[in-house]
Amino acid sequence: MREAMADKRGDMGYEEIMSLFRQEYKSPQLTKVESSLYDKMNHYIRSLRKESERELAVTPSSQASMMINDQLKKATEKVKRVYELRQRKIALLSLRRVAGDNPETSNLTPDELVLYSSLTSVLGAHQDGNADFENTGPRFSEPKDIVNLPDAPPSKASAKEDEASETEDAREDLVLVRVLEDVPTFAGVDKDYTLKKEDLVALPKNVADTLASHGKIKLMSVSL
Repeated sequence: MREAMADKRGDMGYEEIMSLFRQEYKSPQLTKVESSLYDKMNHYIRSLRKESERELAVTPSSQASMMINDQLKKATEKVKRVYELRQRKIALLSLRRVAGDNPETSNLTPDELVLYSSLTSVLGAHQDGNADFENTGPRFSEPKDIVNLPDAPPSKASAKEDEASETEDAREDLVLVRVLEDVPTFAGVDKDYTLKKEDLVALPKNVADTLASHGKIKLMSVSL
């Protein structure tokens, strides 16, 4: 009678699930399976659960009831692990596809092909929108439609005096430094600064002295 009940569980059995789990666990590649794998595993678990409930209702403390219940727990755990292992491998296939590879997908079930296609689309869209490796500068630029109105032109004499004064001050105040580690954006007297490791930049001397005292930059021997 128990053999007849076991036959009603479907085409997949306990040992087949255990064997599939061991193959998926050991291999980095997807195991070749039937297209109806998940339907068969679900059918097996549902049938085994019904059988366990019947045994528990009739003879809750019998050895047969305990064996079926134990088998149900183990089979349920392994079915979940098979799904997780295959899902992880499918995600890796999608990453390879987005990277330009053409991975083998013949071992995917129809449902898994849908998952693979969806993951590839999402990852591809994310890469297109966020992984702009061609442009290593700022991602946002000043809008082109902004118009800056010119200030009233100064007299020629005062303009020359101001220009000379600013040039002289800049040469006296700026020092060349090498950035030792990334420094978050901070506000200077004249503008905001964002420093990246290994940058060579000119900084006001007071700012450079402060950053150097914290080990963020190194003062170069060249003076400006």
